[in-house]
Amino acid sequence: MPSLIGVVVFAILVAWWELPKLKEKKLMKEMAVFITLLLLGTGLYGALAMNVNLPNPFLLIKLVYGGLY
Repeated sequence: MPSLIGVVVFAILVAWWELPKLKEKKLMKEMAVFITLLLLGTGLYGALAMNVNLPNPFLLIKLVYGGLY
């Protein structure tokens, strides 16, 4: 649990550091991608830290490109 709190605090600090620069330069698409990836990464780490069983992304790739044999 302490590692989860640390990662969330770190994500908040990174957003606090980067978002004003993106907003100042009016890079709205980049800001949307940045926020999406930051939330996705933080959320996946949170799920991993709480021992949630996450599926392997390789199974999706295998299904799309090669089928599940």
